[in-house]
Amino acid sequence: MKTKHSISSLLLAAALVAGFGATTARADVAPAADSSVDQGLLGQVYGELTYSYLDLDGASGHADDYHFALNQPLSFGLDGFLSYDFVDYSAGHQNIVMAGLRPFSTRFNWGKPYVEAGAGFAWVSGPGGDDNSFVWEVTTGVEFQVNSRTTVTPYVQYLDAPDLPGDGTFSFGAKGNYWVNSQWAVTGGVELDDDQNVGFTVGTNFRF
Repeated sequence: MKTKHSISSLLLAAALVAGFGATTARADVAPAADSSVDQGLLGQVYGELTYSYLDLDGASGHADDYHFALNQPLSFGLDGFLSYDFVDYSAGHQNIVMAGLRPFSTRFNWGKPYVEAGAGFAWVSGPGGDDNSFVWEVTTGVEFQVNSRTTVTPYVQYLDAPDLPGDGTFSFGAKGNYWVNSQWAVTGGVELDDDQNVGFTVGTNFRF
């Protein structure tokens, strides 16, 4: 995962955007979709649509990641998610499907600590032919409420595709969410992995 053909570098950014819109709410509240914008996405039904520009270290080109995800509360303090990514880069493309769980704590007024575990499958097409692999990731972070409309979430993640070349990748980043109204938000983020690849993300979250 040290070149522009590094599947894990691309998968890293894809997995990162999968959790991108999550934000913090008050510690003991599970708000309805039509209530105040002073709330986050954890514990709610929402969709996410984002674009990520992936600046690949040591490569002349870049990659584009188009991402869609759905979040569904399973019980209080536990969400499930499903995501799809199409990643286009100069030497080929890949499709990634992932699903997982995102438990979070509502004990604290200052934010919602969470962990995330996901697994899925990737199909890769490139000059060397087609390949595929099981993919898994774990993430931990905290969602901080900056003001009634804005949240910032720093996080650390590890992601691996065992059947593809390279090792697992650690990444560090921050993502933000701004509520335009009670059901629509704009999002943005930046992340850096341990291969020095950088991802820049913009997009939207929308509650159902």
